[in-house]
Amino acid sequence: MNTGPYSDAAVADFLHERFVPVRTECFWDNPTELMRRFDVKWTPTFIVHDPEGKEHHRFVGYVPGDDLFAHLWLGRGKILYDLDRYAEAIPVFDTVLSRHPDAGAAPEAAFLRGVSGYKSTHDPKELRKTYDLLTARYPQSEWARRSEPYSAIPG
Repeated sequence: MNTGPYSDAAVADFLHERFVPVRTECFWDNPTELMRRFDVKWTPTFIVHDPEGKEHHRFVGYVPGDDLFAHLWLGRGKILYDLDRYAEAIPVFDTVLSRHPDAGAAPEAAFLRGVSGYKSTHDPKELRKTYDLLTARYPQSEWARRSEPYSAIPG
């Protein structure tokens, strides 16, 4: 993590302010305990855990700065989502969409934002808005395809 976005001071500050970063050497012919424990198969591997140690998001390989921030925000949102704290997850997913709209993690954030909106309000129009957003901004994404059933909900 010494090159690319990982050497950027803003990235380092973000990681240290919002996460507990752990860095270890990796030896493919003799995996370390951390590599075995977290099933690390390639580097870099980022794993977003909650305070109890449950994994909520993982991404592997080099990603540019914008994508890195988007994935880290997505991971934070997924913790809240998985803990059924949907109203708190919504602004985190919105952060991905507003600050990093072109990042690879954005379509998943849009999908989970819509589901969180539905789960917090029970208004199916939240799901329809998700379909509309995904098909307009990310039409080739798997998340647009996953939202296709929501197209039947009146807007």
